Amino acid sequence: MPDFDPNTMDTEYGDDDGRRGGGFFWNVLTVLALFGILAVAGWFVIVFQNPYTAVNPFPPPTLPAPIVLPSATPTAPQLPPTWTPAVTYTVAPTFTARPTQTATLSETEIAAKGPTATKTERPVSNYSFDLQSTPTGIDAAVLYPERGCNWLGVGGQVVDMQGRPVTGITVQIGGNLGKEVIDQTSLTGLALKYGEAGYEFELAKTPIASKQTLWVRLIDQARLPLSPKIYFDTYEECQRNLVIINFRQVR
Repeated sequence: MPDFDPNTMDTEYGDDDGRRGGGFFWNVLTVLALFGILAVAGWFVIVFQNPYTAVNPFPPPTLPAPIVLPSATPTAPQLPPTWTPAVTYTVAPTFTARPTQTATLSETEIAAKGPTATKTERPVSNYSFDLQSTPTGIDAAVLYPERGCNWLGVGGQVVDMQGRPVTGITVQIGGNLGKEVIDQTSLTGLALKYGEAGYEFELAKTPIASKQTLWVRLIDQARLPLSPKIYFDTYEECQRNLVIINFRQVR
């Protein structure tokens, strides 16, 4: 049996206590590190979901509110009530075929206009559009105050059977104005002063009188007529240097 040495026993038990103390320290440090990792991961999740949170020391800049621009809505000008003529072309509500284009004219008006006042190429029933009202001369300053008396032209608009504007239709004007030959085309929707489906032609820089030597009509892309040729007069008075001619769909 070996001899008992107290120094040896103390040294052996002391070493075992030291190992146990060191293991406890590392266990505590591991737990703290784990909590730290979880805390950092939770912080990243919160910042990722809401970059503007109070725990984010570097929040992104606040974006300005989007600018909403108002949409442009063209407004048709209101013509004076006196420009609408009393004489109108009569279109039957059922748009049945008519042998000729007729107008309700008094004997005085027929005598003043002469036999050419009712020029037509063929019956109106063969066309999709017809004259809405008698061509009328008004002062161009009603729509364009800057024009004054140094302008002569034709303008109007095109509507369907329900009175809605029809844009994109080709308008053709032709004939003679004095010694000058007129041949121009335009599209409805380019002259909004007359309405959403307005059109306009400039004929001269000064008012010139003419008698049924000019005409205007609607044509399709193949230049086939959609309406009859509408013959009209022009005037040398400044108060009638704009001739209004409106079209309406009849079938």
